[in-house]
Amino acid sequence: MPSLADSQTRFIACLQKGPAHFPDDLFAESRDRALLGLKAHANTISHARLVALEQAYPKLRAHIGHERFHALSRDYVGQDHILVCDINGIAADFAHFLADQDCDASTIDLARIEWAWLESYRSAEAEPLALADIAGLAEADLLAFPIAAHPALRLVILAGSLSPQLAELGETSPHALMIARPQARILFHPLTAAERAVAEKIPESATLGNLLGHALELGDETTAMQHMVVLIQAGALTRNEG
Repeated sequence: MPSLADSQTRFIACLQKGPAHFPDDLFAESRDRALLGLKAHANTISHARLVALEQAYPKLRAHIGHERFHALSRDYVGQDHILVCDINGIAADFAHFLADQDCDASTIDLARIEWAWLESYRSAEAEPLALADIAGLAEADLLAFPIAAHPALRLVILAGSLSPQLAELGETSPHALMIARPQARILFHPLTAAERAVAEKIPESATLGNLLGHALELGDETTAMQHMVVLIQAGALTRNEG
């Protein structure tokens, strides 16, 4: 008699790869009856995977159309490494898949943006740093103020023009999008190349002074302070309590 682990492996293989992997000695019912039940179960799982993609990428689906989205989704979920993914993370690699399918840059960007939005939504809670928190500090205390990237912060560098599905961000395509979640509301912030360069330095900046130093490398003091204000007002920073 096969072990439980072996039986589970063969059962999963049948669900993923079809009747050719049917475990003959696993079910009491006839082969035809067992296959009928397995087919229904496999269809339910396949449908759940496709629904998970639709829910992760509603704007992308509207951008490329239902038929194209559905065809790409079916090919995506049929990959061996996706078949074993947890349903919560099944959509994570979709943008890379679209790139392999020679989709245009705007489409790939939109997939990356929607996944970043979902990551931001699922991230840990933290109180965003506000300008009021540092307004009364002396210069030395301000420069030494400990900071960290807010857990919800995400950056997406754009390779193409913005999708019409993001028309609310304006007609001009930014260099990058910053996604932040101050006070539970997820917001998109178009960034210039300089603003993006400063935002990328947040994780390696232990203090506001460190981050300001990076900003000063890109311009004069007035411009550097403007970049800092943009990041703080967007909710990109939190006080490092560690």
